Amino acid sequence: MLEKGKAKGGLDFAAALSERAASPDLRKVERTRLTLLAALAAELLAGAERGGLKVSGVTRAADLAHGTFYRYFPEMGAALEALVEEFSAFLEARLAGGLEGAPGSRERVKGTMLLYTRLFAANAGLMRCLIGLGNDSSAFARSYQALNRAWYRRMAAAMARGRAAMGLKSAQEAEDLLPTAYALGGMVDDFLAQLFLRHEPALAALGQDEEAVAELLTDLWWRAAYGRTDQEGSP
Repeated sequence: MLEKGKAKGGLDFAAALSERAASPDLRKVERTRLTLLAALAAELLAGAERGGLKVSGVTRAADLAHGTFYRYFPEMGAALEALVEEFSAFLEARLAGGLEGAPGSRERVKGTMLLYTRLFAANAGLMRCLIGLGNDSSAFARSYQALNRAWYRRMAAAMARGRAAMGLKSAQEAEDLLPTAYALGGMVDDFLAQLFLRHEPALAALGQDEEAVAELLTDLWWRAAYGRTDQEGSP
């Protein structure tokens, strides 16, 4: 299981924003913007509801004057949209930087599942906010939906490459596998929400074992993508 210090330093989004904001190489205007976003992220990670966020709370947490917020964002919705864009880049960078194993391999899938599980757990408050968007038509929701679409397209492309490499009769184009990718992505997010957001008692023991979570999700993903749980016959 990931060490707490390592989780905070490498996977905690608010901590990563604060670290960037402290860089002396940035212009003051960018440092202040990141400081505000870090404070906003920290509020969400601490359990604040999106509808209950206040500019005064964010600026107080950032140790900045109330009016400073409006120099960077016209209203809270714009700040949340910017936060999602930053979070999207953060997730992509962390996931891309943690890839192990050959492309299309079971090892690669499990490594991705494990890292995403750890990212979800470390940023549970923000994930609660994102998953709760539902049919929200705000720019904030559209930013998150764009992130999901890009992720599902990458999943579909990976499945198409894997099926072709294995010589499966069920080989398909990535576009045809998008529904499968959406179904699997929804499964993963809902399962992790049960673990880290709803704290389902029946899953309490599993929630303490990230390796076991990743193994389970990988088996399910592999079976849905290729009709089996092992990697026999794959490259």
